[in-house]
Amino acid sequence: MPIFIRLSHALLLGVLAVLGACGGTVSGTGTSVSEVKLPDGAVTVPPTPGPTQLMGVYSVTAGTQELLSIATPSHEWYALYFENPVSATPSIFSGTVTLGAGGAATIDTLRAFQVAKSPAPLVGKANILGATLSSYNFTASAITSAANNTLSFTSNALDAATYNLSNFAGYGDVQGTPSWQGTWYDGITSNQTTLRLTPTGTVTSVTSLNYCDLTSLALQPLVSANMFKVTLHIPISGVGGICLRTKDRPNGVDFNGIAVIYKSGLTGKSWRMDLIAVDSSGSGISFRGDR
Repeated sequence: MPIFIRLSHALLLGVLAVLGACGGTVSGTGTSVSEVKLPDGAVTVPPTPGPTQLMGVYSVTAGTQELLSIATPSHEWYALYFENPVSATPSIFSGTVTLGAGGAATIDTLRAFQVAKSPAPLVGKANILGATLSSYNFTASAITSAANNTLSFTSNALDAATYNLSNFAGYGDVQGTPSWQGTWYDGITSNQTTLRLTPTGTVTSVTSLNYCDLTSLALQPLVSANMFKVTLHIPISGVGGICLRTKDRPNGVDFNGIAVIYKSGLTGKSWRMDLIAVDSSGSGISFRGDR
């Protein structure tokens, strides 16, 4: 008998022996190979959860309350919490997200700012579950601007017809005419004003809020998402007096944040801008405007 035939015969005998040991038989004996059972005591290992995804613009409303949140590609998280949207005086939330797996994430240092509630930003912690690019569940503690010292909600991403995360943000989205008509808020003072921006995202209209000069505000499109990076430097001297934010900071205060543009729901308006900027302590400034 040729060598290769003897080897094939031996290999076949080995396969039959293995199948017999596992409790299965070959075709013709009543059990197919696909029906071979696992040995007693075998453990099935569940698939490993994939990394959590959280990015985009999410919104939830309940009665007169609204919370609009923004999760950035660099894992920063910002939100405007309107207990009464008509007043345009939101609490400003900010923090850095630590992404886990299977939709889980945390914000270990969540800051909430509204001077009417507390002169300094409140610091708490948030747990996130079920996070996807479409929705997420959020529970925060130690944030006294919310009822019962907690804030809990399920928020959905804005629909694609209102906001498209994958679009390329551009200066043309923020500059030009008509100007943005909206409200600045710094935790103490709200100011309804016109906001005009140049083709490079800097301010052309003189803007002051509670003696704080906002004219260094600049927006820069992100390359990885339909959002704008916000930078702002407020000097110690503003329009008409000393800015309260900088009275003990002779070099002024730097703010960083995010801005997003999406379709407006107001009659006669096409687009809405939400802008959030915070300093290193979490003290913030916001703008919501439409055009």
